[in-house]
Amino acid sequence: MLAGTDLLPLMQRRLREVTEVLDLPPSAAGPLMRECGWAKERLFERYWSDQDRILAECGVRARAGAGQRKGNQEDGPASASSSSAAAAGSNPNEARPPLGECEICYDDEGFPPHRMFAMACGHSFCRGCWGGFLEVALTNGPACIRQTCPAAGCSELVTEEEYAELAPPDHLARFRSYQLRNFVESNPMTRWCPGPGCERVAVGSGRMDGTESGGLVAECSDCDLSFCLRCGEEPHAPVGCRDLGKWNEKCKNESETANWILANTKPCPKCSSRIEKNQGCNHMSCSGCKYEFCWICMGPWSDHGANTGGYYKCNKYDPNEDGAADQSDSAKAKRELDRYLHYYKRYHAHAEAQKFAKRQLKETEARMVLLQEQSDNSLWTDVEFLKAANEQLVVCRRVLKHTYSFAYYMPVDKDDASSKARRERFEYHQEMLERFTENLSELSEKPLAEMDRTDVVNQTRVVDRFMKNVLRYVDEGMEED
Repeated sequence: MLAGTDLLPLMQRRLREVTEVLDLPPSAAGPLMRECGWAKERLFERYWSDQDRILAECGVRARAGAGQRKGNQEDGPASASSSSAAAAGSNPNEARPPLGECEICYDDEGFPPHRMFAMACGHSFCRGCWGGFLEVALTNGPACIRQTCPAAGCSELVTEEEYAELAPPDHLARFRSYQLRNFVESNPMTRWCPGPGCERVAVGSGRMDGTESGGLVAECSDCDLSFCLRCGEEPHAPVGCRDLGKWNEKCKNESETANWILANTKPCPKCSSRIEKNQGCNHMSCSGCKYEFCWICMGPWSDHGANTGGYYKCNKYDPNEDGAADQSDSAKAKRELDRYLHYYKRYHAHAEAQKFAKRQLKETEARMVLLQEQSDNSLWTDVEFLKAANEQLVVCRRVLKHTYSFAYYMPVDKDDASSKARRERFEYHQEMLERFTENLSELSEKPLAEMDRTDVVNQTRVVDRFMKNVLRYVDEGMEED
C-alpha cells in the first residue's frame, strides 16, 4: 500500500515516455493517456492507427499540432509576433499592439497582450476571466480534468498547462490531485483503499486469495482492511468479481422476498418456541425443551454427527425436491425461487455468523486478559491462540458465505456425469469446511474455564489448512487426480 502522492513519480514517468515516443507536449500526453486507461501500448496502437481521430476525441488536436510546430521552430528564427513585440518594445514611437477583446467580460477598454491568454486553439480571453473560469471548473471535482475551452463549441481540453500559467498554486495542486486520482481509478492494477477517509493506494503486488477468479487481495496496514483489488469488495474467493456483482444485484432485487421468508427468529422444530440465533455456531439448543437442531436445515443435530455420516449434508441443493416434472411457467418460477432461497439462506447464515465473529474478535483481547490472569505464570503469547482462532473464524465464515454464491452460478449439466461429479465433490469439500468451522466456533465460544488451548490451536490449524486446500482445488478446476 502506498500513499497517493507516492504514485505521482510513476504517473509522470509514463507521461514522459509517451511524450518522447510520440513527440507530443506533456499537456497533450495526459488526456491521451486518460482516454486509454493509462496503458501506453493501447495508446500507441490507437495513435498510430488513426492519429487525427484520437487527438480530436481527446480534445488536444490543436495542442499537439502547436507542440510539434514549436519543436520544429526551436532552433529557427523567432516568430513574427515575438519579433514585432520586441521591436515595439525597443522603439516607443512605433504603434503599440491593438488592445484585445475578451469574449467573456467584453470590457469596453480592452486588454493589452500581456493581460490576454490564448490556448492552442487560438481562443483568447483576459487572464481575470481565465482565473474565474478555472476556479469554477474545480468546483466540479474530478470532472474538471475534462473541462474544455470557454469558447462556445470548442472541444480543446483545458490542461495542467493552463492551471500552471493562470491559476494560483493551490488550484494547480487540486487539479494535479484530480489527475492523479484518475490515474489510480483508471488503472486496473491500482485502487484506493475503501476504508473511510483512507488515502492509501493498493498497487498490483498483492497475493492471490485462493483463486484468480476470486480476486487479487490487497491489505491496508493503516486501517487494517482487506479488499479485492479488482472490484473493491471484501475478499470473495472462490466466487469471481463478475459473479459476485450479479449475486449482489440479485440479492438486492429480491431482498424483500428473501427477508420476508427468512425471519430473524425460527420456531423450535419440537416445541415451536421462537428462538433467536445470537451466536455464530449453527448448533442450536432450545432453552425450553432442550431439543438440539441445525439452524440451517432445522433437522435434528444428531443427523449431523460423524456416526450418521451426516455432517452438513444440508448444504446440498436437490432440484428433485422441487417437482422438476412440472414444466409450467409458474412451476419453473417456483423452482428458481426455491433454488435461489436455498443458497441465499445459507449465504445469509454465514454472513450473520461472520458479523458475530467480527464482534467477538473485538472482545477477544479482554477475554485474553482474563485467560492470562486465570493461568498461573502464563505469558501473553500463551493466550494469543484465542485471537488467532477468532481471526480464522472471520475468514472461514467469509469464504463459506461466498461458496454459496459460487455454487449458485456453477454450471451443471444433468446429462454430463463429469459435471455432476464436479458439483458433488465441491459440495463435499464445502460440507467438510463447514464442519471444521462449526467445531472451531464451538470451541472458541466456550467459557474460559472450560476452554482447552490445545484443542483450539489444533482446530485452528486444521481449518486454515483445509480452507486453503479448498480454494486451491477450485482454482485448479475442481478436477480430481
